[in-house]
Amino acid sequence: MRNDSIIGINEDERFAMHSVMKFPQALYVADYLSRKGLALDDTIVIDKADLMQDTWSPMLKRFEGKMAFSYAELLELSLGQSDNNACELLFKLCGKPKAVEKYLRRLGFHDINIRMTEEQMLKNPAKAIENNSTPAEMVRLFEWFYHHKDDNPYLTFIWKAMADCSTGPKRIPAAIPADARIVHKTGTGFPSSDGVQDMNDAGFILMPDGNHVIIAVFVPHSPSEAVIANIARQLLEQ
Repeated sequence: MRNDSIIGINEDERFAMHSVMKFPQALYVADYLSRKGLALDDTIVIDKADLMQDTWSPMLKRFEGKMAFSYAELLELSLGQSDNNACELLFKLCGKPKAVEKYLRRLGFHDINIRMTEEQMLKNPAKAIENNSTPAEMVRLFEWFYHHKDDNPYLTFIWKAMADCSTGPKRIPAAIPADARIVHKTGTGFPSSDGVQDMNDAGFILMPDGNHVIIAVFVPHSPSEAVIANIARQLLEQ
């Protein structure tokens, strides 16, 4: 999307979001915290033994036994490092997938479906497709976020967390001009027996002239992150 105009290939087809799902979930969490009068620095005590151990989760290295995490830390882990346990905890603390999807419908987004938690997908990877979106709807959601990111401290915090995203440096970030910035969320599917997996990336490219472009790339069964970079590069040249 550039200047409210969307171009793409298969932009109205549904693709599994994988961890791109953590972006719309975070928007719901921001709404939940605001409604409940909870602060980003409010904490929750977490027992490491209650977390998923066999999943992508940088937070597992941070503590033993029990430790207090703030909502801000959980959002940073989920968005910036794509931590599956942080995402799962936000589902448990703030609302299940059904609540997130209902929130999206209230905003007017009907082509983003969130039905599975991280734990459910870990137990049955084939269920990941139930968390799906069209690329066109995802860029529309990012555009909504762009116009509302300064509405409250929760949304502003999400913007910063995604600007600091450390995952997927060889995806869209590899395609942007050297003097541009990116605010994005990646997603990666479970690897198949033949060594390929779904790879996604979606977000803002903030251009040096003050304009922005939103790109969502969903690639099923990709052999390399470079595929996303190549697609993003071609889109930027349009």
